[in-house]
Order: sequence, then C-alpha cells, then structure tokens
Amino acid sequence: MDTNFATHYFERYKTLPPFLYDKPDEGLGIVVIIPCIDDDFIFRTLDSLESANAILPKIEVIVHVNSGERTPPDVIERNRVIFDGLRRKAETGFYKKFRLLPICTEGTAKKKAGVGFARKTAMDEAVRRFAAVGNPEGLIVSLDADTWVAGDYFQEIEEAMKKSGAMCYTFQFQHDYDTRHYSPEIINACKLYEIYLRYYRLALKIFDFPFAIHTIGSCFAIRANAYVKLGGMTSRQGGEDFYFLQKAVKMHPVHEVKVPIVFPSPRVSNRVPFGTGPSVRNIVEKGCYTVYNFELFRLLKVFYELFPAMEQNDLKKQVPPEIMEYIGNRSFDEILAECRNYSSSSKAFVKRMYDNFDAFFIVKFLNTFNNSIIYPPVDVLEAGRTLLDYYGAGLQNDIYEEIMRLDING
Repeated sequence: MDTNFATHYFERYKTLPPFLYDKPDEGLGIVVIIPCIDDDFIFRTLDSLESANAILPKIEVIVHVNSGERTPPDVIERNRVIFDGLRRKAETGFYKKFRLLPICTEGTAKKKAGVGFARKTAMDEAVRRFAAVGNPEGLIVSLDADTWVAGDYFQEIEEAMKKSGAMCYTFQFQHDYDTRHYSPEIINACKLYEIYLRYYRLALKIFDFPFAIHTIGSCFAIRANAYVKLGGMTSRQGGEDFYFLQKAVKMHPVHEVKVPIVFPSPRVSNRVPFGTGPSVRNIVEKGCYTVYNFELFRLLKVFYELFPAMEQNDLKKQVPPEIMEYIGNRSFDEILAECRNYSSSSKAFVKRMYDNFDAFFIVKFLNTFNNSIIYPPVDVLEAGRTLLDYYGAGLQNDIYEEIMRLDING
C-alpha cells in the first residue's frame, strides 16, 4: 500500500485544498471526474453511469460544479440548484453502482476559470482519494456533464486495464444523434465535425505517427501515478485534453478501447473555444465545413518517413520545401544535430525526432495553410472521400459510416 505516491506532486504543484475528507472505501479502483457548469444534463449522465453494468472494483464519481469571477449571476444560481440536487442524491445514497461526490467552486479568477481548471481540480481530488487507500494504479476516468455512456462502459474499461496494464487510455465514441433531443440540422452538422475528427486521426496514421490518438475530454482515462508524474492536468480554458494527452502519449503508450462507449452531446455551445459545441455552431452558421487538405498529410508522410535515415545521412533536400520553409534551415539543422548528439541508439534518435516534430508541430504547420491557394482547405466530405480512397476503403455506405468504421477498426 503506497499512500505517499502523490506527496511530491502536491508539494511541487499548485492545487486547491482538499474538498473531501472522509476515507474512501477499500477496493476503490475507478474515480470518474466530471466538470459541470450550468448543465442539468449531468443528471442524465449520472443515470447512464448508474445503468452501466456493475464491476468488482469500487467506483466514485466526482462532479465539480464550477464558475468563475465573471460568470453571470443567473448561471451561478443555476449552478447552486444543480449542486444542491447532486448533494441530496449523494446524501441519500441515490446511486447504487457508485458513490457520488459533488464538489463546488465559485469565483475562480478569470485567468484560471474554465474547463481545464475544473477538470484539473476534480482529477487532483481523485488522486487524493487513491492516495488515501494506497492505490497508485487507480484509474481516473474523465467524462463530461453532457455525455452519456454505454451499458458496458465500466466493463470495457476494466477489461482494458486487465489486458493491457497501460497507464493511459482513450475510448472510442459516437456523438448522441437521438432525434428526440436534437434537430436534424444539429445532427448533420455534428456528423460533419465527427468526420473531421476521424479524418484527422486517420490522416496522421498514413505515416504511422505515434501520437495519432483522439484527444477528447470525455473519452480518456489515466492511472493516478501516471497523472502525478506528468505534473497533472493543465489549467487551460480550452484544449486542455489535447495538451494533456499529447504529453501523456510521449511518456506512456496509450491503449485504445475500440468499442464506442461514450456518447457526447452534439449541442451548440459557446463555453469553450474548441471542441464539439463551437464547431457545431460554426457549421450551422456557415452552412459548410472545410478542413485541412489531404495533400498536406502526404507532404508530412514524406518528411516523417525520412527520420530513420536522417540519423546517418544528409537528407535535407528530400524534405518537402513547404515543410523546410516552415521549420527554417537553421532551426532544422540545430534540431537534427541535437537528436544525433544525444541519442544512444537509432531508436532513441527517431524518438527524439518525433518529440521535436510532435502533434503541436503538425497543427501549427497545417494552420499556416488556412488561406493557402496551393493547398486550400477542402470540404470535409471531399476530404473524407480522398482519405477513404487512399485507404482503399470504398464507399459501401455514406462517408460518415465508412470513416467511423475505418477509424474504429484501424
């Protein structure tokens, strides 16, 4: 039993004081964390967790109801109503499959307030729960307030933990396209966004990019000891899941649960700068959706496939000029020299190259072509067809179905 695995983390990094002081049940194996602001959908999400098939490890669910110093008073009031409802359910033991633990913060400084800080606060509290029972390998599962889960949610997670022993996990997903709750316009817009998510990941896989994972806040999990070694979740106001998971995948192999077990809402939202909500809103407003040109991924493929040979050979002239122009000759030479000088093996050299030219590099490079004439953004359906042709997948069904099947099975 290791109750001290997180001591250094809490001494080194700024965290809020503990919210929960009662000792968790022995056998605690999973803590689900859910940031929540002005979202009574949380009760439907909790109902779906309650409906999921039971597993042996004890489960806790921390819901962090949060607001900032600039949150409108009406939102704060609705937050308090939601928190009171959660607290009543917790006190009466309403849920039988898990222990509900609601926490609440208000008045968070503008600089910090947002989903990143809310998620981090809940994950930090989950670490404390595992430390209290001496379980450094306990799993912190990240979910969102407007996301429901499949009946085999906990079973698939437990099975993945047993089979892989991995430190970090991602879960396949499909947005909730229930026509009883969402209009055809919203559903169609969200399907275009989901096509893009899968298109982007599959495009990275054409050159076996090792960090080609889905980075969705409601679709990942990490063991408590790995979380603290990474320095915890970032407090970014948006995109915190991308930054955190890309940091995690560099340290640990990420195991993917290939069965869709998470169903995020396709709702329009302005609460975060990235993700489903704002993307769906933009698609509805513009009536179209353009994405990165597939030819850019072909350029990246040429570049990344040169890495092994670059250790011993001068291959700069073989790097696509668009990529070399973006990096800069001097910067490229410096990075290459560093990777050669500080690598003890060919494998280590390639890893260093990937660490330098990582997912952040790719996004920044691709974004320089947002107004390009040579490689202009293309309609997402056209991009999807090009990708499917590349993989030889054909079009037996519509693009959405085919690209989802390819992504899940790939």
